[in-house]
Amino acid sequence: MESGKLYTGGFKKNTKRKIITGLLVVFPIFITYIVIKFLFGLIGGLLSPVVKESFILLGISLKNSTVDEFVITSVAFVLTFAALYFIGVIATNFFGKLILSFFESILHKTPIIKNIYTSSKQLIEIISLPGTKAFKRVVVAEYPRAGMKAFAFVTGSIKTKDGIKLNGVFIPTTPNPTSGFLVYLPDEDIMETDMTIEDGMKLIVSGGILAPEQVEFSKSGLTNEMREG
Repeated sequence: MESGKLYTGGFKKNTKRKIITGLLVVFPIFITYIVIKFLFGLIGGLLSPVVKESFILLGISLKNSTVDEFVITSVAFVLTFAALYFIGVIATNFFGKLILSFFESILHKTPIIKNIYTSSKQLIEIISLPGTKAFKRVVVAEYPRAGMKAFAFVTGSIKTKDGIKLNGVFIPTTPNPTSGFLVYLPDEDIMETDMTIEDGMKLIVSGGILAPEQVEFSKSGLTNEMREG
């Protein structure tokens, strides 16, 4: 009777493990599909009416079928990115910068719109910056009080009039790393790690679920190891 219970318990545990493993495989794929589908429809939908009217003017018959809608959205999707590219080209030359500065000056003087525009621009700039430029390295700092360790990113450094170097340390919030706290700490108050920026971001966004099995960190020339468990 005892062996039967063990077999049943083992079977349930094994079945549960397999289901969870299958979920871990399928769920990220499903979420990726939903996000891509949403972005495809959103971006492609911007120019879909223009593409549809262009097809009609060119004498291309549309039957409003699913295939026709997919073709229209696909063409609009490509044209949207092409338009963004050419806008970027124009915005980087001299006259484009003058025009952009003129419109930005108007937006910055408009209540409410000014805050929305500034915030969205800053968010895009943070996301578009390569990891090596936005963040220098992953470190550990005692925050929000002594004894508590928080993973953070070094963004740069400044020097005081006395010549003391202070590291700009950005401590992101979980799971949204676009917000957080900026503190300035001397070298002796931060602990270096061997983690890449990508691994650090995964750790923050996942709330510690996607933590590396082993992280080496050093302080004042001493090397130690933080091991899982």
